[in-house]
Amino acid sequence: VEDNVLNRLKKFTGHRNIARMQGSASFALEVIINNFIYGKVLIIKTGIYSDRLLSMSIASKVNFKKIKKIDYIDYKNISNISKSYDWVMGCPVETSVGLKIPISKLNKLKKRCKAKLALDATASIGLEENHELCDVLGFSSCKGLFGLTGACFVAFSTNPKNEINSFYLNIFH
Repeated sequence: VEDNVLNRLKKFTGHRNIARMQGSASFALEVIINNFIYGKVLIIKTGIYSDRLLSMSIASKVNFKKIKKIDYIDYKNISNISKSYDWVMGCPVETSVGLKIPISKLNKLKKRCKAKLALDATASIGLEENHELCDVLGFSSCKGLFGLTGACFVAFSTNPKNEINSFYLNIFH
C-alpha cells in the first residue's frame, strides 16, 4: 500500500523522489528549507503562509548558515524582479488571503532569476497543475489530497546539497 501511494504521489507531482514523514506541512517546509535552500534566496510575499517561509528561512540562516541573503518581495512586484538568486520560494495558493499565482508564472520568475524553485504546495497539490515545474515542493496529506492529517511529503528529483546535522530535520533520516 505504501509503495502504491508513494508511486502515485511521484506521478502526481512529476518528481522522481518522495520523502514521507509524520508531521504537518510546516514540518515538510522546514525540511525543505534546511536540506535544499542555500545562497541568495527570494521569497515571494503573499500572506501568512509566505511569512512562515520567511520565518523558517531566517532560522535556517542562523542555525545552519547555508542561506546567505533573503529578499522578501511582494507578489505584486514579480514582473519587476530581475536579480539573480539561487532559490525562489513561494506559496502559489495563499489561502490566508484567497490568492492564487499560477505555478507557470513562478516558473518564469525562476528562469529569469537563474534560480531553482521551491514551493509550499499545501493548498495547491491536487488542485492546481504544473507542480513538476518546481525543483522541490512540500505538502501534507490534507487539503487537496483529501486525506487524514498527520503525514507530510517532500517531492524532488535532484537530491539536496545541504548537509544537515540534525536527526529530525535531515531528509534522509
